[in-house]
Amino acid sequence: MCIGSKPKIPAPPAPPPPPQDAKAPDMNSTRRSRSDAGGIPGGTLLTGPTGVDNRLLSTGGGSLLGG
Repeated sequence: MCIGSKPKIPAPPAPPPPPQDAKAPDMNSTRRSRSDAGGIPGGTLLTGPTGVDNRLLSTGGGSLLGG
């Protein structure tokens, strides 16, 4: 190291690009792809298109959970 000489400092790296703006999901294309694939439009794989009957959800007295 010489007295009076300046060390060579490398240039700092370029800053990263700014983050992208958040977008809302395109639900129309999601629904379309599900219907094209034969998906269940009104339910899940467990409940089916009509859901679960409310009478079946009652746990009053008929099980250990209800009494």
